[in-house]
Amino acid sequence: MTALPLSRLPLEPLPAASGPLRVALAGCGVVGGGVLPRLLDRPDIALVGVLVQSPGKVRSPDPDPELVVTDPAALLAREPDVVVDTLSDASVSLALIRAALARGVHVISASKQAVASDPDGLSALATATGATLRYSAAVGGGVPMLETVRLARTLGPVRRIEAVLNGTVNFLLNRLAAGHPFEAALAEAQAAGFAEADPSADLTGRDAAAKLFLLSRAAFGPGARLPDRVEPLGPDFTPPSSRVRQLAVADCAGGQIRLAPVAGDPLFANLPDAGNAIRITLADGRILSRAGLGAGRAPTAESVWADLTDLLTSRVGAGANGAEL
Repeated sequence: MTALPLSRLPLEPLPAASGPLRVALAGCGVVGGGVLPRLLDRPDIALVGVLVQSPGKVRSPDPDPELVVTDPAALLAREPDVVVDTLSDASVSLALIRAALARGVHVISASKQAVASDPDGLSALATATGATLRYSAAVGGGVPMLETVRLARTLGPVRRIEAVLNGTVNFLLNRLAAGHPFEAALAEAQAAGFAEADPSADLTGRDAAAKLFLLSRAAFGPGARLPDRVEPLGPDFTPPSSRVRQLAVADCAGGQIRLAPVAGDPLFANLPDAGNAIRITLADGRILSRAGLGAGRAPTAESVWADLTDLLTSRVGAGANGAEL
């Protein structure tokens, strides 16, 4: 898949909000495959295309061959009202998001790397064309982390965020603590659908860093930065006797991702396998927290579906708020 032709597509108005919502699905892997059956099951949704990289690949579920395209431009040529982006290639994802928003097409994305690479630009583009960009699934999987941060902001200034944001790493740390070899634990995570075939974004901390950046923007405003320190997890990691998590911490001054002891913290210490959790401390000392599954097909697809349900309810969305909807 190549992104080059997308910027050359002419601007066209969003189709009128009558009849089924026309939805294009970009990606049909772990997350996209979880969204696909629900799209097909709704009479108020018309699935108009499914973007894949390898059309001959065996998938479960397998989309109708007439829906399958391999070119992002061909996907947009089917004139969707909404693009659901579950692509694993961040560069293709970013180009597709930009091209869709430029046409006034709403976008729901699970790609934290794509959104985090240009949140201001994407938000401005959405506002300019009246489109909506939502990305709940990009942070926290089945845990509504962005929504929780936004709720906290309505209660008062946020002082601090602490979170476990990567279900793959959490799974690995649990297995390593139980004495499993690193490579065996990683293979198990991949077999369970918690880790991609290329797990480098998880292991280097880039995945958690992008998520923390998006949370920090929601909590502290557009001046938030990527974490200053990101600690990787590799085969040479030796688990200590106390419980360790990949802890993401941020305040208005910055953030960091580190492998930190959490033995005395009930929110983080007992997180199962692909669990994620967040604790938000307000300036007045009040605390909001959430926990749940943060990786895998079902929880991430559920977050995508929640965003799509909101669009179904509104049909038009609120492009004036851009990426903040």
